[in-house]
Amino acid sequence: MALSKGPLKRAEKIDRATPVLQGSSCVAAIDFGTSSLSVAYTTPTDGQIKLVPLHSTYERVPNAILILKDQENQQCQVMEVGYKAQNIYGDIKKGAENYIYFERIKTLLERDTTLDRATKVSSFTGGSYYLIEVIAFILTHLKEKLLTDELKEIHKSTNFDWVITVPAIWKARARRMMREAAYMAGLTSDAPGITRFTPVGSPLPRPEEVNPEKLSLALEPEVAAIAAQHQSA
Repeated sequence: MALSKGPLKRAEKIDRATPVLQGSSCVAAIDFGTSSLSVAYTTPTDGQIKLVPLHSTYERVPNAILILKDQENQQCQVMEVGYKAQNIYGDIKKGAENYIYFERIKTLLERDTTLDRATKVSSFTGGSYYLIEVIAFILTHLKEKLLTDELKEIHKSTNFDWVITVPAIWKARARRMMREAAYMAGLTSDAPGITRFTPVGSPLPRPEEVNPEKLSLALEPEVAAIAAQHQSA
């Protein structure tokens, strides 16, 4: 059979619908900085961007967390973050073994050469803990400050699309750590979030990735550029 000498005819391209994520009408943004924390949100009620008051005076608070640990059942409760956590920790005289205190743990995420989900961090009050779970406790507390204290439980966590800022220099493993911590905190589900630490040396549970399309990591330089553009408009 003779081959056709004409040019080969290209097969017609089949149009495929571009997948579109069903975004939420509510958006919450957590600025998880190396030295400070802040939370902002917007809802359809008025469309305004509002800050969650983590302090009576300052919009941003230090990246510090104080956790109270029940020695019997190992349940943990976040007492405070930011300036309040620093002040309470500074006043602790007795029973320090019942408290777990951290500051600026995000700086450890920059050590990408040795970072993995089993990376440990020592608290100021003694003892080692999994870094990813410390981050999850901070995110859980910030979520509760928004949903319970600020919005009085009018909205659920799944009503929001969540955005967390990360440095542009972070490698894939550090970003993956932040995403996994967010799932542990129940940001994209209606789960209560982390309530206890996994003993160091024991297998670290891997959280279920519920509604991953509701979680975004935003690069800090891009967020700053968008904010500057918004303010100048």
